[in-house]
Amino acid sequence: MSGITVEQLLPVPCLGLGEGPHWIQQQQALVFVDAFAMRLRRYFPKSGRHQVLHIDDGGIHKTVTFVIPIEDDNERLVVGLGNTVSVVHWSPSHPDTHTTKPLATLHTTTDDHFNDAKCDPQGRLWAGTMTPLGKEGQLLEFNNSSLFKLTSDLTCTTQVRKVTISNGMAWSKDNKFFYYIDSPAKAVYLYDYEATTGTIRNQRVLVNYEEAGLKEQVPDGMTIDIEGNLWVACFGGGQVICVDPKSGEVLRKVSVPSPQVTSVCWGGENYDTLFVTSGTHMLTPEKRSVLPAAGGTFAIKGLGTKGVPSSSFKLDPHVLQKAMKV
Repeated sequence: MSGITVEQLLPVPCLGLGEGPHWIQQQQALVFVDAFAMRLRRYFPKSGRHQVLHIDDGGIHKTVTFVIPIEDDNERLVVGLGNTVSVVHWSPSHPDTHTTKPLATLHTTTDDHFNDAKCDPQGRLWAGTMTPLGKEGQLLEFNNSSLFKLTSDLTCTTQVRKVTISNGMAWSKDNKFFYYIDSPAKAVYLYDYEATTGTIRNQRVLVNYEEAGLKEQVPDGMTIDIEGNLWVACFGGGQVICVDPKSGEVLRKVSVPSPQVTSVCWGGENYDTLFVTSGTHMLTPEKRSVLPAAGGTFAIKGLGTKGVPSSSFKLDPHVLQKAMKV
């Protein structure tokens, strides 16, 4: 695959887990989270400017797991803080100040917290949870989490139950299919999707990682290109794979110099750059010493395809106004 370049964007890697990249076209900026460090990051590729915001909520939450702009208001972002969806007002022109207001809190009987999230083409927020991890990064529970859908008026409904670590999501260009990942299942799932109601049904396996020769890897974040092919981050595999959504065949593999690849999104002026986040989670100090790019954020160019704009959260203005007054 000649012509493909993989560039590390920032000299300082994420402290534990870079996640949730989202390209903001109006700002020509990439936003993503440094989950365990409770940080939002905003990077401007043209200038190299890099802004970092530490979310200080008094230690209430231990993770910030996703960041997505609110439609028509790119200075206000919805973020996942523990089991709460909050609004953060963070202006590029005043990066050292911010306000954080809760929008909705997920009440669960476990210690679940939000993990990956995306907005569908209609602007509804889909956010999934994950079960808690032990000190060594091991799973303590299985099949106790869920995938939720949050509408503009903050009505929350459960879409998928018995999930362990809710991760990547994507919607087909014709709005007929929904793609979804529960990482420990080592599978990419396919659902029928009804755009008007946001209803999904008829789950089936599109890609089985073990059958695809990816046994030691875990599917993580995911995006889709204009040709309808899926691009999946492979945690533990140091690569991103491209999948044919009709056959489930792995069409391409692109190596990244960080083993714990976490998520992907398309961006750049023409949406022809694939941005990739990664982490150092579960890497020993010895491994980190020989993997200087681990935890880095990367830009892959020359793939010969491009993506479409990621959807923002279509939040009711009255709901937003009320939340910001709290």
